[in-house]
Amino acid sequence: MKKHLLLACLFSCGLSAQAQSCEGGLYLNPEVIRGEGLSQTESAMRDLSDFVRPTGLSVSPILNIRETQEVLTAVKRPTPPCWIYGNPVVGLASGYRPVAVNMEPIQSAVLLLADVGSVKDVKPVELKNLPPDQQAKVLAKLKTTSCFGIKSGVTTSLVKAENLCGTVVEVMPQQGLGQSYLPSKAAFYWQADRWVGLITRLQSAQAATLKSNFGTDERIHMAKLFIVPATNPSWGYGLYVRPDVSADILKKAANQFTSLKTTNAMLLKALDLGTKYGFASPSEVAVQAMKKSLETGS
Repeated sequence: MKKHLLLACLFSCGLSAQAQSCEGGLYLNPEVIRGEGLSQTESAMRDLSDFVRPTGLSVSPILNIRETQEVLTAVKRPTPPCWIYGNPVVGLASGYRPVAVNMEPIQSAVLLLADVGSVKDVKPVELKNLPPDQQAKVLAKLKTTSCFGIKSGVTTSLVKAENLCGTVVEVMPQQGLGQSYLPSKAAFYWQADRWVGLITRLQSAQAATLKSNFGTDERIHMAKLFIVPATNPSWGYGLYVRPDVSADILKKAANQFTSLKTTNAMLLKALDLGTKYGFASPSEVAVQAMKKSLETGS
């Protein structure tokens, strides 16, 4: 009888240990990256939790993260997170399996605040639209220039991987002070004889203007603006799950994202999606290519 009780206890304890192998998830909250306040970040977390819950994945606790080191620390805990929702920088760094990622490509670029020109608040000019000799000059100058980007941001990682800038200064995202802080930081760093780079998405660089920016040098509004795109694009946000999560839950999770068709603005913001998006499960070849694109010096 005692032997049976012992075996039952061991079996029960084993199931309990297996059930507690992971809990909750990590969230690279796009509202934090954008610099929104507490109410917006908490709302986004609730929207993500409600969306993930039907998959069977644990949704308690969900922790906001801001950069890769927080992921590396969390996955080594005795009870690590079951999943991560974020960009490929934090997702792939975890070693977790990418179950569904937004395949709508992200094109990274450096917006260069360059020499003083003759036109105020000039529109940016893409590198490909410059004469060859001027293209060479801009690229050479960029190699000696400091560029500001968001820490663990995919746009920053793509630019770092291609060694486009002389130095990359990574700014930690925080509530009330996200990506919107970068243009101001770059503007105050710029001087007539000192170029500065701002790492962002290509579409944002194309729409950039200095009209609302001020710096230590009043000639900031006369600065020429150049756009230098990174070569390799990235996919967007996605769900990364621990390898030991059951196949049934993995299937439900993949379907929950790949079948998503919504115009709910709040959910789209919580998932960092635009009007165009499409989730898919990337192949191993695609995963390895993405890792290579994000590796510094690749």
